[in-house]
Amino acid sequence: MPTDTFSLAFGGQSVLVTGASSGIGRALALRLGRAGAYVGLVARREQRLRALADELGPQARSTILVGDVSDEQFARQAVGRFAAEARGVDVLINNAGISMNGAFESTDIGVFRRMMDVNYFGSLFFTRHAFPHLRESGGSVMFISSIVGKRGFPTRSGYAASKFAVHGLFESLRVEWADSGVHVGIVAPGYTDTEIRDVALGPDGLPGQNQGHTSGGVMSADDAAVAILDATAGRRREVVLTLGGKVMVWMNKLAPALADRVAGKVVR
Repeated sequence: MPTDTFSLAFGGQSVLVTGASSGIGRALALRLGRAGAYVGLVARREQRLRALADELGPQARSTILVGDVSDEQFARQAVGRFAAEARGVDVLINNAGISMNGAFESTDIGVFRRMMDVNYFGSLFFTRHAFPHLRESGGSVMFISSIVGKRGFPTRSGYAASKFAVHGLFESLRVEWADSGVHVGIVAPGYTDTEIRDVALGPDGLPGQNQGHTSGGVMSADDAAVAILDATAGRRREVVLTLGGKVMVWMNKLAPALADRVAGKVVR
């Protein structure tokens, strides 16, 4: 879908975006606001959300929702407040996420819990509480996963496990809600130019110590946002982004031993 037609798909729609303070979430919010959507901006960093709302401009409608997506009470309150102010929820984009980089045997167990709390339970909580509104609107819930949710990578075991869990949730809900009128989709970005690797948790749980390395082409956050919105507007089931990501997914299906070797080389 050409980017200049997003106003046809999202104009007047109420769209809730988690992880909106940076990266793909911020790019999604900007695109949606300019398309005429009422945007719910969810993240922990209030100052960044206010700056984003200012950037959207006075003509854009938005609600700032500050909190941690891994807190179910916050998720319930955020969805309820947004639904009240926007008069419903047409789209939920579960974008909030956190990464890690550390050898399995030397990484604190708390890091693995944090991956699940934010990446999996954060998506689960918002989806659970948004569902009644989405069912009423016949809307969409989109999960933003990762290539590592399709194929595990060394030193990313906790992140990969949380994204595999997101894929399992997506597939289950897609079948369970097949007759509800709610579209359930998932997008798996490859390497994307965001700060997620810069603030990835190290083995001791502190962010930004070991960013790792990037191999292959990198997609911009805005290009990823355009692809996600295109998939949402088209009510697509599953989309894998970047050529490298598509190659890895197919290699993992057709030649898993080769995929193991490639995964190891990518990280090293």
